[in-house]
Amino acid sequence: MATINHEWRSASTADGGTALSTTTARVLFPLGTTKAKLHARNLSTAKAAQVAPMPWITVLHTDDNLSTVTDASDSMQDGADGTLLTLSSMDTLANGDFVLVGSHVPLRGLQVDVGAVNGTASVMTVKYWNGSAWADISDTDGTADSGATLAQDAAITWTVPTAHVKERMRGMGLAPGAGVPFTYDPLFWYRIEVSAALDSSVTVLGMLGLPRYTTYAELAANENLEQDTKTSLGGHSGVEGKTAAGTANLIVNVFSSGDGFDG
Repeated sequence: MATINHEWRSASTADGGTALSTTTARVLFPLGTTKAKLHARNLSTAKAAQVAPMPWITVLHTDDNLSTVTDASDSMQDGADGTLLTLSSMDTLANGDFVLVGSHVPLRGLQVDVGAVNGTASVMTVKYWNGSAWADISDTDGTADSGATLAQDAAITWTVPTAHVKERMRGMGLAPGAGVPFTYDPLFWYRIEVSAALDSSVTVLGMLGLPRYTTYAELAANENLEQDTKTSLGGHSGVEGKTAAGTANLIVNVFSSGDGFDG
């Protein structure tokens, strides 16, 4: 998805708005977005369109215990298949290999779009920082198939822990090398580990943070919701939308200037 720069455009996935049903749909904001305006229309049986912003996440991969780091934050949330995170032969935590995901608010999970799938038996574990240690978050790994994690597109979900706290990397006992991003940003951190090295060719095309609340905001027919945002730390990657019953359409317009919409 192309970056916008002092431009207006639609982020919706179809003319007339992204189709909504009881199955959650997701609309990404182009990089550079500073404001989004949502409009609900064409409600059929549905009483409202339900929406929630997806928090922008930092996505960092290391295979040497943070001596060097790949920052895949933009590439995981730009909606483009040509930008990806390579996890080929991703090894175990004991060998210094893991993915760190940070967010300014807690998450209920991650939506993962896998490119080159993994076929090697390996179990994913997600841990969170509880203020003094990394604790197992007891995730449900929807990407797993026949014992192999990252074998298909799906969500990795968990119950938001009450003990989750914001922390800087160094406060978690990590010692990143020079130039590692987000070292001093207090975030809610998640660490993704695997139990055995993955296939020699594994890629992830996208990874989105799922908002912690499923008590979505509701838009009645022809109602608008306008919000300042940013596609960077502390902002949003896009919006989730669904209905409680029936169908609807959600128009998502975005722009990247200092001026607002009229009306």
